[in-house]
Amino acid sequence: MRRRPVFTRGFTLVELVTVMVLLGIAVVGLSTLLGNMSGIYLQSAQREQLLGQSRFVLERLNRELRDAVPNSLRVSNSGSWSCLEFVPFSAVVRYRTIALQPDTLMTMDVVSLDATFTAAAGQWLLVYPTSPADIYAASSQKVQLHNTPLLNDSDGKAVTYRLQLSQAFGFGTASPATRAYLLNSPVSFCALGNEIRRYEGYGLQSSQPVPGSGLSNGALMARQISNNLASQPVFELAADTLTRNSLVQIQLELTSEQDSGTVLSYSHLVQVSNVP
Repeated sequence: MRRRPVFTRGFTLVELVTVMVLLGIAVVGLSTLLGNMSGIYLQSAQREQLLGQSRFVLERLNRELRDAVPNSLRVSNSGSWSCLEFVPFSAVVRYRTIALQPDTLMTMDVVSLDATFTAAAGQWLLVYPTSPADIYAASSQKVQLHNTPLLNDSDGKAVTYRLQLSQAFGFGTASPATRAYLLNSPVSFCALGNEIRRYEGYGLQSSQPVPGSGLSNGALMARQISNNLASQPVFELAADTLTRNSLVQIQLELTSEQDSGTVLSYSHLVQVSNVP
C-alpha cells in the first residue's frame, strides 16, 4: 500500500516580518522600561547618598556644639570659605576658692561630680567668659594649669579637687554661678569649594584661622556642597543676648555629581545651651 506524502505548511515572508516587528517592539519597550527603572534606582541612590552626608555633618555639629564653651563661637565668611570655630571643654567644675585681682593664688579648689574628672598639664582654666576675647586672647579670665595640675586638697572628700596653676594668678571677674571650664583645643568646621572639613590640633589664636592661613589637613566631613559662598555662606552666627543664647544658622545645599537637578537644601538652627 503506497503512503501519500505528508506536506507541512511553512511560514510566509509576511508572517516572519510581522513576528520580527512585534519582537522588535517588545525589545524596545522592555529596554525602555529597564532604562527607566535603572535611572530611578540611580537617582534614589544619589539622593540617599546626599541625605547620608547631610545627616552626618549636621548631627556631628549638633553633638560637638553641646560641649562648646559659651562665647567661644566665631564665624568667618568670604567668597572662598565659610568657617565656624568654637572651643570644646573637657570638664565643668564649681570652684570653692578663687583669687580676684589684685589678690593672687597658686591653686583653686573645685568640686566635680564627674567620677572620671581629670586635668592635663598646661590645660587652660577659664572663668566667666563674656566675649571671644576672654577665650582666644590674653585675658584676666583664663590661666594655664601647672605641669602637675592636680594636688591633694586633704579634705578627704571624693568630689573635691585642688588645681595647681602655672603662676600666681588673680581673675578679673568672678562667675555668678562659681563655674569654671577646662578647655580643649579649638575646633573649626569649614566649607571650602564643594567640601566641608573639620580642623583641630591647633592652639588658641586671637584672630580666627582659616584654610590656608592657620588651618590645614582637615578631616573630610561632606562633599558635593553647592552653596554660593559669596551670597549664601554655610555658617552664620547670631550672638547671645540677655534673653537667649548664641544661635548658629547652617544653610546647606548639596547637589548630585551625576544629576545637577538633584539638589537638597537645609536650613538648620543650633542653639548653644551652655552659659558662662
